[in-house]
Amino acid sequence: MNLIRLRAGEWLAAAAAIAIPITLALPWYGARARETTVTGFESFTAIDVLLVLSAAVGLALAILQATQEGPALPLAFGVLTVTAGGIATLLALYRVIDEPGPDEFIDVRLGAWLGLVATAALTAGGWLSIADERVRGLPPGPEPELRPRPRIAHRAQP
Repeated sequence: MNLIRLRAGEWLAAAAAIAIPITLALPWYGARARETTVTGFESFTAIDVLLVLSAAVGLALAILQATQEGPALPLAFGVLTVTAGGIATLLALYRVIDEPGPDEFIDVRLGAWLGLVATAALTAGGWLSIADERVRGLPPGPEPELRPRPRIAHRAQP
């Protein structure tokens, strides 16, 4: 594993991938009448699993970029990270806008906003990863062969 090969996009995706499960453990919603809060893991049935899976894709992007010599797998996981991060961002935004329960009793807490930022950062990290083609730490490619240009015989015009 060569960490010098990681670019800004992979670092951002890895940081967001670590942050997403942490934000799910923070309070996402709270009751106004009582001081009770629920975390993202407690309040969701399937969305929390999808958010953790999208974080796993972002973490796999960073690991593949650090370990693979060829660009195929990191590029594929860069595209998957953008897709999974975009879906995760839409899901987190939906749960921030439409919190569970009646609006007059439930308010959105800091964990939900941090989760939304983390999913957006995951998407941005994947986007930066596929937009940046250079890889540090790899030897330069072989020089192309330089051959003389073939001569083209011109026919005499009548």
